[in-house]
Amino acid sequence: MKKTFLLLLLIVCYKTMLAQDKSNRGTEFWLAYGYDYTFYYEPPINSQEMAIYISTELAATVTVSITNTGYNQILNIPANTVNASILIPKSGPNDARTLTDGLQNRGIHIVSDVPVAVYSHVYANQVSGATMLMPVETYGYIYHSINYYQTTSQSSPNEWYSWFYAIASEDNTRLEITPSDTTKNGWLPGQTYIVNLNKGESYHVFGKAIFNGNPADASKDMTGSKIVSVPGADGNCHPVAVFSGSSGIRLCRGDGGEFMQQQVFPQQAWGTRYLTYHTINNAVTNILETNRNYYRVCVADPSTVVKKNGVVMTGLIKGFYYEYMDSTGGDYIEANKPILVSQYMVNKNQCWNYPTSSPVPPSYGDPEMFYISPIEQGQKYVLFYTSRKSTIDYVYANIHLPTAAVPSLRVDGNIVPAAQIIPHPHYPSYSVALVRFPGPPAQHWISSDSAFTSTVYGLGNFESYGYNVGTLINNLNNYSAIQNSLNSNGQTDTFTCPKSPVRLFVKLAYPALSIHWKLSQLSGVTPNADSIINAPVPLYTQLINGRTYYVYSLQQDFIFNNAGTYYLPVSYTAAVIQNCNQTEQATVKIIVKPGPVADFITPSPLCLQDSVRFTGNSISNGFNLTYFTYTFDDNSTIHTRDAVKKFTSPGSKVVSYKIIADNGCLADTAKTIVIQDAPTANFGVDSGICIGDSVYITDTSAMVNGNILQWNWNFGDGTTSVNNNGNPFYHTYTNAGTFTVSLVVQAANGCQSDTIKKIVTVTPKPISKFGFDKNVCLGQAIAFSDSSTYANGAITEWHWDFGNGFTEIRTDALPFNYTYPTAGSFTVSLKTRAAGGCLSNAFSLQVIVANKPAADFTFTGKPCVDSAFQFSSAIAYDANTPKSWYWGFGDGQQTNINTTHTVSHVYNNANTLITVSHAVTVGGCKSDTVTKVIPVINNNPGAVFNINKNIFCENEPVQFSATGSPDISQWIWNFGDGTGNQTPPFNKAYSNAGNYTPVLIVENTGGCRQTVTGTPLSIIASPPIDAGPPIYLQLGGSKTIEASIANANQYNFLWQPNTALSSTTVLNPVTSATQDILYFVTATHKTSGCAATDSVLVKVVTDVYVPTAFTPNNDHKNDEFKVLGSELIEQMDFKIFNRYGQLVFETKDKNRGWNGRLGGVQAPLGAYIYLLTYKKYNASKTVFIKNSFVLLR
Repeated sequence: MKKTFLLLLLIVCYKTMLAQDKSNRGTEFWLAYGYDYTFYYEPPINSQEMAIYISTELAATVTVSITNTGYNQILNIPANTVNASILIPKSGPNDARTLTDGLQNRGIHIVSDVPVAVYSHVYANQVSGATMLMPVETYGYIYHSINYYQTTSQSSPNEWYSWFYAIASEDNTRLEITPSDTTKNGWLPGQTYIVNLNKGESYHVFGKAIFNGNPADASKDMTGSKIVSVPGADGNCHPVAVFSGSSGIRLCRGDGGEFMQQQVFPQQAWGTRYLTYHTINNAVTNILETNRNYYRVCVADPSTVVKKNGVVMTGLIKGFYYEYMDSTGGDYIEANKPILVSQYMVNKNQCWNYPTSSPVPPSYGDPEMFYISPIEQGQKYVLFYTSRKSTIDYVYANIHLPTAAVPSLRVDGNIVPAAQIIPHPHYPSYSVALVRFPGPPAQHWISSDSAFTSTVYGLGNFESYGYNVGTLINNLNNYSAIQNSLNSNGQTDTFTCPKSPVRLFVKLAYPALSIHWKLSQLSGVTPNADSIINAPVPLYTQLINGRTYYVYSLQQDFIFNNAGTYYLPVSYTAAVIQNCNQTEQATVKIIVKPGPVADFITPSPLCLQDSVRFTGNSISNGFNLTYFTYTFDDNSTIHTRDAVKKFTSPGSKVVSYKIIADNGCLADTAKTIVIQDAPTANFGVDSGICIGDSVYITDTSAMVNGNILQWNWNFGDGTTSVNNNGNPFYHTYTNAGTFTVSLVVQAANGCQSDTIKKIVTVTPKPISKFGFDKNVCLGQAIAFSDSSTYANGAITEWHWDFGNGFTEIRTDALPFNYTYPTAGSFTVSLKTRAAGGCLSNAFSLQVIVANKPAADFTFTGKPCVDSAFQFSSAIAYDANTPKSWYWGFGDGQQTNINTTHTVSHVYNNANTLITVSHAVTVGGCKSDTVTKVIPVINNNPGAVFNINKNIFCENEPVQFSATGSPDISQWIWNFGDGTGNQTPPFNKAYSNAGNYTPVLIVENTGGCRQTVTGTPLSIIASPPIDAGPPIYLQLGGSKTIEASIANANQYNFLWQPNTALSSTTVLNPVTSATQDILYFVTATHKTSGCAATDSVLVKVVTDVYVPTAFTPNNDHKNDEFKVLGSELIEQMDFKIFNRYGQLVFETKDKNRGWNGRLGGVQAPLGAYIYLLTYKKYNASKTVFIKNSFVLLR
């Protein structure tokens, strides 16, 4: 059965790479349109396409051209997108196909201005094959073709060729090709043939076709054929690209053929360690399901020792490859020399372990070949695109990564479920993760914090693909390393720092005959002269990934001046290098990162008599600083981060400071410090004083060179002073004791003197205190008593000051009396002197000698019972002088107050000639009593008023009546809706419904008042009767009157006159008036009896009539402008225009009118024009009227 193959487009992008890592991303690519049996067979003939897919992370301008044709396409590709628009021509003048073996000159050339990833996909109905392209910078000089054993069926056997081709990127390219078997053009196995190519030319080699009528070889398997670049016409070797594939193949018998193509890794990029795991064929992401895959392990050197899961492999085929089949799990393949591993997926329907469910035949898969990346070429991030152009049902990725990195693994940002990750069966320090990608075509990405390798493959009914997700393509024949000369562990380093000595190493896969270190191509390095060493001696050998490398170094230190990344070109020759000059290129990558920053600080100023403290103030920048050295101008050194140094002479001193981190990164600095001279402090001071007295201080400080700028005093009592001169001054001590006065002077250069100290003794003073018996009135004596104390001895003198100019010195503490000659407030002070001469501070008390006060008062108030009288003393309140006010109110009530000189009093009974008495006490001195008379206290008038009932209708008269005392002179009413001064009895009507409480105030001739509150009354609202809009009645007709009222069942109705009415007692009677008439309707509430009346006009119409005005104000009267007498009209057309000719209303409904609104809002006031066309019933003519009317509100 024919089968359809879909390539899952694997558009792989990588995150930012180190500049010298080579990968499948680049700026220039070459390939040819490899031979495909669908060119001539597999109808429809030549239906295949070769598509070019270009993926970029940056905005790219890409040119695709074909040599020796006019084909040239320029693409502008946005960042982070894939362009799949290019289809390579397959006919006409630009036809790029390879139609047979031999020399071809239609190379496909792809050039980009930024790094891109490029893929070629050849597809037709049921046939497809694709490859990831490798950029020119990864091309090599030695290649081996890796294909597979060819089988055929009855279809197209002569066109199924195992093939390979080499394509040149430079002119004068010369190749030696040694086929592994007989070729289509007659080349013999093991023989070497010379091919010359120029840029864009390719040479294609097909295996010899075999057909014997039975399923057998379709062509010779070209696996193991060797391609070597040798010196061309210009004497140079030129790198090339090599592709291997098949124009038609299957890996099991049964169904039709498949096209395959892959670009081959150059031998220099082969590794020594590989992990495999078979592809999966299930829909449930079962990583443990067994499945058949084939593998070929290729060796460049037949002596290579290859181990599979620790067991040495045997049975080398053609001296080039081992082959085995796996169906149970993955393998760990290792070697002591470079190898390359290819993996093959097989036909499912004629092979092994295919599903037994539908579709029929129950098969998934088809042949595919892909090259596995060695562990050494793994990456940490890849970006790819999955396409489902055909019948791919399952898409999987196998990922190999360190087990320790599994927690960091993300696929499209998601964690891979634990059930889909297992330890690798034969290399448990690595794990295998299985990821399925369901859904439509999409772009995906895989990331980890450690490098991983991966393949992506898809399966469908007779469909499959397999592909290396992405890879580095570095030259693994050499490595480089650096080692900081001052590091503390003796190991190699990942970076160095500016000014730090570093050594450079190359590690070569074979002993070198010579090494050329091209130091002159580096800038900012010392030394920088090229060095060519012939017959170099390796320092040692190192086993890297199972392969022995020879380690070489120049054995001298290098210094880089600035941070950055440097690439030192190194070329080396060796006898085993199989290219034209036995020379390969290596690069020593030197990363120079900003190192620590050395710095130290010192206090300021630096003075000769002080030890200088050096404090390390370096910026570590994340480094672990382990070594420190200070070097001084006397050649002494201190090896600590901080240091203390005493200098012996003043002046400028150069201090150097060096720091070294544990990784050998170094930093240093040098600073000049200045050591200054210092002043000498001295002063004079009194040695003894009394507490509270001042000492006299005189400065005698001096300085030989320079000036004193500042005097820093500490007086020993908790106070300090900073003076800017040395003038004498006083200082007062407030506590007794022995105090140390100290002085430090500071010069203009910032240096301070040593501290000088002197002692001051402060003797305590007596504590004066006394008391007196009381404040007095003028003429009375005040008794004083002393209570002064002195803890350190006896008091000998008492100095009294009585505050009136009289003083006295007494020699004892006995009590005594003193009489003031005048009244007033006096401050009495006492000071005492001790036997040692110290005089106390003054103690003071206030005494008052008061004059006899003169009392008087005033009063105000209405002479009525229950009215308050206000009394005010002539002697006002004063917070500083204690006072007391006595009041006798003449009605048996009295009071004493000491907080205010005013008082209020209410008289509860009428009386005459009330005598009020008053006296004031000030400072213990009481005034004479004064009296005043209130002539009379009158009674208040009395009154009572009544209302004839409690419930009234609106506008119904309410009768007010009242009785009161005969002396009432004024009636003051508050009715609740207004006031009045009517003398009862009288009537009043309430115009608004509601509840009201009338209040009466009566006043008699004496001005006394009384307030009387009446009984609340309720005013019932009038019935809200509406007689309805005017009625226009055709003569001889009848209409119902449209009266309305809420809750109509609560009212009785009466219509007047009763002319032409169907009833006079219902709300909506029918009128049959024969002439104009005005009806009145009265609504009476059945419970309250409240009534209201409204009217409606009935106008008898004998002809069609249009009013001259209307008032649309929602009062149900003339709210619409309409044609009257519509009962006579059979049909009409009614239009209204404003003054600007705008149509504002139109109707053909004879019963409809205009409501005065235009566009939902009120129309302007003013004149309008109407046009009326109508026809009466049984009339033969149509009448037209044009006239104006006015809109009013």
